[in-house]
Amino acid sequence: MAKLISIISLKSNTGNTTVALNLGLALHKLGNKVVVIDADFSRSNIIDHLNILNPMHTLNSVVNNESYIFDSIIAHDSGLKVVPSIISNSVDNQKVGFYLNLLSPHNDFVIIDMPKEHELIDILLKYVDEAFIVHSPEYSSKMIVDASNLLSKNKVINLGVILNKSPEESVDSFFSNPVIEKIPQHRKIIKSFQKKQPLTYLYPKSDISKKFFRIANRITH
Repeated sequence: MAKLISIISLKSNTGNTTVALNLGLALHKLGNKVVVIDADFSRSNIIDHLNILNPMHTLNSVVNNESYIFDSIIAHDSGLKVVPSIISNSVDNQKVGFYLNLLSPHNDFVIIDMPKEHELIDILLKYVDEAFIVHSPEYSSKMIVDASNLLSKNKVINLGVILNKSPEESVDSFFSNPVIEKIPQHRKIIKSFQKKQPLTYLYPKSDISKKFFRIANRITH
């Protein structure tokens, strides 16, 4: 059975999808069966990050009973498997949780790029084992407290904070939440997004890629 790990943030543009994809690929390269799910229907996150053109099946079509969950899985050139979604205002997150469970027996890890709305996160966390909180310094640290409270309420293990767009000399914890890794705003991250490829695929030996491998090693041991 897979370990279901959510990547959670209560604000947009903190780097959730970047973390989800690069962590997923690092886990895959370490020999694990991994699928990354785009459960944030406010934007087409995985589609935009990987330049997936007109996917025939998405998480939306699965939830709407128009296709099967296994038909919606797309294999990236790196070998990483993803389930994309498209923008929608009417998705039943209870059904999303059901399909997460269907994927579990076939993988070692299911990584969920979570929505931003509290009530939707609250629904999906009932199906999740563990979570990373992604934060970037332009937002108040209260967002971390609120996210941590959601995890605690749903009895989800809090793996700590991944601090995005942040220098190495920044803080090492937020209240009782340790900072697991600090991901700087680096040109290679920008370039990887422009090229629509994960950083750990384009620059696997870079110092920033090593950070994602450290996170992956942390949750596999």
